[in-house]
Amino acid sequence: MVNIVFASHGSLGDLVPFLEVGKVLAARGHRATVATHAAHRAAVEAAGLGFAPMRPDRPDDPAFHARFMHPRRGAAFVVRDVLAPAIAESDADLMAAVRDADILVSVTLALAAPIVAARTGIAWRSAVFQPAMLYSAEDPPRLPMLPFVRGAPGFNRWLLEQARKGVESWAAPLRAYRAAEGLGDYPDHPIFGGQHSPAGVLALYSPLFGRVPPDAPQGTVQTGQALQTGGALADAVGDFLAAGEAPIVFTLGSASAHAARRFFHESAAIADRLGRRALLLVGRAENLDGLPRRPGLLAVTAAPYQHVFGKAALVVHQGGIGTIALALAAGVPMALVPFAHDQPDNAARAARLGAARIIPRWRYARAARAIGAMLDDAEMAAAARRAAAVIGAEDGAAHAADAILAAAGA
Repeated sequence: MVNIVFASHGSLGDLVPFLEVGKVLAARGHRATVATHAAHRAAVEAAGLGFAPMRPDRPDDPAFHARFMHPRRGAAFVVRDVLAPAIAESDADLMAAVRDADILVSVTLALAAPIVAARTGIAWRSAVFQPAMLYSAEDPPRLPMLPFVRGAPGFNRWLLEQARKGVESWAAPLRAYRAAEGLGDYPDHPIFGGQHSPAGVLALYSPLFGRVPPDAPQGTVQTGQALQTGGALADAVGDFLAAGEAPIVFTLGSASAHAARRFFHESAAIADRLGRRALLLVGRAENLDGLPRRPGLLAVTAAPYQHVFGKAALVVHQGGIGTIALALAAGVPMALVPFAHDQPDNAARAARLGAARIIPRWRYARAARAIGAMLDDAEMAAAARRAAAVIGAEDGAAHAADAILAAAGA
């Protein structure tokens, strides 16, 4: 039996791929534990995996989430103001979690992972869930913090270097802590390449979003998409889906739902204007306040996307990579309304497939006509069906499990 520890910080989208890989490993008789903050404990245990606390915890505070989801300053807040100041606590917690482990697998925001790996010598693989986190000059990301990275690779490399210099203050506490622990400096910038294992990186996303670029870290292995599985539909949602024509599904995932503002009210108005049935998955109970109640519209906090999207006419969402992947797997076209972080890049990649169109957040309230056109777009529907045939056959969780076991020497 191999004992695997996954380390993750962030939203539920920064956790789900590890849960899916962990379930595969557990089914093969191995032990999988997820080290993450306390807000995700229920999700980890529902997947049948072990939970290990890793600070800092995420407060259930609207002001925190507003800063977290700020389109330009969200990344700075997460790293500089939340994660870096808590590096000693994260390190202590992750050290406890890996005490009997054979291999550590971490995602980018698990800032303690490179420190723990350097101190213990444990087998270590880092992971990325979306192409943007490779920060490639050859396949440049569309990120709010890197608005001009678009041009030739040489120009992109220069801009990425300026970005590295620009966030050196974010890295300073991490460098200082690592040095104080007697581990020397990072082999690369702590916010960029320093979060990747020199032994190899797992690219846990579909080639539909992009192949591994030539300038990716050495040893990067693309596994394909680890699609979310499990869950069941509540009777009310199942009955609604079966009661009429395929609805438009509106959702903002787990993180953007905290910054929804008027999104769901605007969504209900769009559905009304189009005369279409609509299912609103609002994420938080507060987002239900003031929503209309009428035949043909159902608003609930959540439902498993993997059971809902296949019954939708169109999915309107924020552009999280996992949400896009599940819509593609269902063969359903999308309207994407990116909020922050990697969402603009994910949305651009889905749009390049022809299965999605992007609506800027500031234009969303007036998007009824555009969304109506997408409902009638046969080319978008065909592109979504083509993508479904590809992504549904990838079995990324199983391939990732194979790679992890090989890295552990099993």
